[in-house]
Amino acid sequence: MKLLFLVSILYLELFAYSLMDYYRKYGTEDIGKEAERLLKSKQFWLERLKNIDTDFGYYEDIEYLLIVNKIFQSLDVYRKRGNIFQMVTTFDILVGEKRGDKFTEGDKRTPTGVYELVEKLKKLDQFYGPLAFVTSYPNLFDKLHGKSGSGIWIHGYPLSGDRNPYTKGCIALKNDRLLELSRIVRNLDKTLLILEDGQLEKVSKEDLAIVLASLYRWLDSWRSQNLRYYLSFYSKEFRRFDGNDLKWFREYKKRVFSKKKRIKIFFTNINITPYPNREKKRLFRITFQERYISGKYRFQGKKELYIELIGDRMKILVER
Repeated sequence: MKLLFLVSILYLELFAYSLMDYYRKYGTEDIGKEAERLLKSKQFWLERLKNIDTDFGYYEDIEYLLIVNKIFQSLDVYRKRGNIFQMVTTFDILVGEKRGDKFTEGDKRTPTGVYELVEKLKKLDQFYGPLAFVTSYPNLFDKLHGKSGSGIWIHGYPLSGDRNPYTKGCIALKNDRLLELSRIVRNLDKTLLILEDGQLEKVSKEDLAIVLASLYRWLDSWRSQNLRYYLSFYSKEFRRFDGNDLKWFREYKKRVFSKKKRIKIFFTNINITPYPNREKKRLFRITFQERYISGKYRFQGKKELYIELIGDRMKILVER
């Protein structure tokens, strides 16, 4: 009777979402089976996304998006308030001298992709202005696709005066505007930088619902240690963070799954960002907090995936 009651209220809009979030964090077994079924359902996610602003993706743990249009040389700042992203302000910027994506050290291009702000630097050479934000370029996706270079910052103008109307690949703002950006963005861990060659295309709720449902189907195959189903989520071009390919990964997981250890895995703080690319493929960067329990082994930390949607199938390209 208790189980039937708990299952039935999952369908009530007033309680469903809070119960689902509670389950994702704590794994309450009373509502586990029904919750897992719903989390693997595209229809459930379409309902959940209905009143959420998903133009820029799906975010559970991000407060600010910095969106750079390299063609128009602008940086738009959006803040997440509830389920809506509101524009805070826009900045004029300078970018690399040459257009297009960055591929090699010294090519004078600003990268295209999704990056984190990993550090704020002060007491710099006067050329960079009063401070600089260090980006995570090259990210894992860049490295595994042979891109090189480093030191891509958001920085200011020389304190001694004006500068050239372009950079070697960084993003430059006038110093007063850089200080304004610094006052706005205080928590780097909850900020993402999206660099696009043109106007960022809006993400469809349909695609996000497919990604979210697929993510939980992949999780289910992992928990159940169903090797064939699990591997069906991986692209033939898959690379693990250490560079190992799908053939190596298949044999590795075969050995791990053959031990048939009981495992518990939970995902929270999911962020899904469309990944800009020249080919206009449906690429996404996904991050989340993973909690993994198997016997005495415990892991809790950040997981990072780069995936492609092909039709209604999620294919993992890169995993860390």
